[in-house]
Amino acid sequence: MTDSDRDLLSVLRNPEYTGENRCVPCTILNVLIAAAASALVGIVSRRGGVLTFAGSLAAIALRGYLVPGTPTLTKRYLPERILAAFDKHPLEERQREEPGQSTEGEPEIIDEFERQQESAVDPERFLLEVGAVEPCKTQDDLCFTDELADTIDDRVAGLPEEPLDRALVADLYGIEPESVTVEDRSYPAVKIGRRIHKWPSEAAFAADIATHQALSELTERWTDVPQAQRIELLEVLRSFHDSCPTCGGPITMSEDTIESCCRSYEVLALNCEGCSAPLLEIDPNEIGGADGGVEP
Repeated sequence: MTDSDRDLLSVLRNPEYTGENRCVPCTILNVLIAAAASALVGIVSRRGGVLTFAGSLAAIALRGYLVPGTPTLTKRYLPERILAAFDKHPLEERQREEPGQSTEGEPEIIDEFERQQESAVDPERFLLEVGAVEPCKTQDDLCFTDELADTIDDRVAGLPEEPLDRALVADLYGIEPESVTVEDRSYPAVKIGRRIHKWPSEAAFAADIATHQALSELTERWTDVPQAQRIELLEVLRSFHDSCPTCGGPITMSEDTIESCCRSYEVLALNCEGCSAPLLEIDPNEIGGADGGVEP
C-alpha cells in the first residue's frame, strides 16, 4: 500500500465510530441492512449484488455505519440488555493496564493471580492497622494520618521535574529499571513485559509514586501486599489527597458523563482545580459503604 493510499484511507475513515469507538450492535445492524440491500440487487444482477455487499462492508469498516444516523438510533432504541452484552464500561477501557497480543505464559499468570488472591489484605483494616489512615476529624470518613500526609507531601516535593522515571516505576512494581519502557503518549504510560500501565495524568502518577514511597517508609508490611492490590489501593488513595500533587491547588469532585461505544455513563470525577489534571474517575454504582471507598 502506497503513502497516497494510506492518506486516502485516513481521510475516509471516521474515528468517531471505528476502532475502539465502534458500536458492535450498530455494526451488526448495518451489516444486516447491507445483506438485505445486496440480496435485492442480486435478484437483478448477481455480480451487482456481490459488488454492493463488498462496497457496503468497506463503508462500514471505514465509517462505522452504512446508513447515516444508525449509531445514534441504535444507542437510543435498542434494549439495554442488548447494548450491555456488547458494551464495555469506559472506566474499564481507561484502566491502568492494557493487555498485549501474546498469550505466552498464561498458566504462569493464572498461578500468580491465584497466589496474589490468597495473600490479599482487607484494605481498610490494613491501612488502619499500619497507621496510614484514621477517622477524619471533620466528617464521617477516613483520611490520611497527619504523619503519612506530611511524608507524602515531602515525597511529592522530591519528585523530579519529569516524574515518569524508569527507576521510580521499577520501584513501584518491584522490578528492575531495565524492564520498564516509557511509552510516547499524551499521558503517563509505560510498558512492562507485554502490558501497558497508564495513568490519567502526571498528577495521578505523582500521587501514586509519593504514596507508595510514604507507605514503604511507614511499614514493611506494605511490600507484603500483593503487587496488583497495592496498585489498586494507590489508585483509590488518590481520593485521600487534600491538594493536587503537581499544581498544589484544591481537588474537586464533579459528576461527568462519559461515552462508551454504545451507551452513556455517569461517573464521579476527581480533578485538580488549578491545572484541570484528572486524578480519578469512580463509578458511583460501585462505591461501597461510607468508609471512603477503600475497597479496590
